[in-house]
This record gives sequence, structure tokens and C-alpha cells, in this order.
Amino acid sequence: MLEEDAVFEPGRKVTVAGKGAERETEIEWFRRQHGRCVAKFRGIDSISEAEQYIGSEIRVAAGSLPALREGSVYTFQLKGCGVYAVDGQYIGTITDVLTGGTDILKVDRDDEETLIPFAQEFVKTIDLDRRRVEVDLPEGLRDLNK
Repeated sequence: MLEEDAVFEPGRKVTVAGKGAERETEIEWFRRQHGRCVAKFRGIDSISEAEQYIGSEIRVAAGSLPALREGSVYTFQLKGCGVYAVDGQYIGTITDVLTGGTDILKVDRDDEETLIPFAQEFVKTIDLDRRRVEVDLPEGLRDLNK
């Protein structure tokens, strides 16, 4: 559902933000290595310079993002969407998308957190215009987080 590699194409302008500083730059190259993303940014030319940006956010202007295939979304678009079970029951609001081997929707409601695998098996519809995600959760999944 996600097409992140196209976002990091060489020449794309980005902002590297962290530790109270922001730096405008562009991507020189990008690759995946052992399950991690590795990128080289113009003007950050040594390991000691790069170390200053450990833990930083890489920001891309939404208007410059490549168009997605139908059925694909960017994770930032999901944050703030309401999550509902297929029977209409409100589960909560997506507050984060945890990335890794399988992306996970972090859904919060009051003091209750539900973690939902971001997979077609569970996520049935995404309506970004209505800010609504419909899910079909297996029995007991919500109880795992209590």
C-alpha cells in the first residue's frame, strides 16, 4: 500500500530537521541495505557531519510527492483518521504509523490503545476525504493491548 522508495529519488528537495536545527538539502542517492534505508544528502559529506543529524526527521513538501497508484496512501495521510469496525463501532483515532517489518496503525481512544497491522486482511477501506478507516479485526485483537 505504500510507495516510499519513489519519495527518496535523487534530486528531491528535503528538510532535515532535528536537535533544534533544520537544514534544506536534496537527496544525492538512496538505497535499501539490510532492511534499512541509506541516503546521502547534498552538503553532508562526512561521517562527523552526518552524526549531527542522527534521529532527525526527513521532511518532504506534500506538494512535491509523487502521485500514488490507486489504493496506495502515504502514512502521514492516515494520522488523525477515525477508525471504525465494519459494524460501525468507533475504535479510535490513528495517532501514529509504526514502521518496520509490518506497518502498524497506532489507534488511541481515551486511555485505550489498539495496535492494528496495516494489512489488507484487517484494513478494509480507507476514505481520506471523510478521514475514516474501516477495519475487520480478529476476535481478541483489541484485548491484546489491555
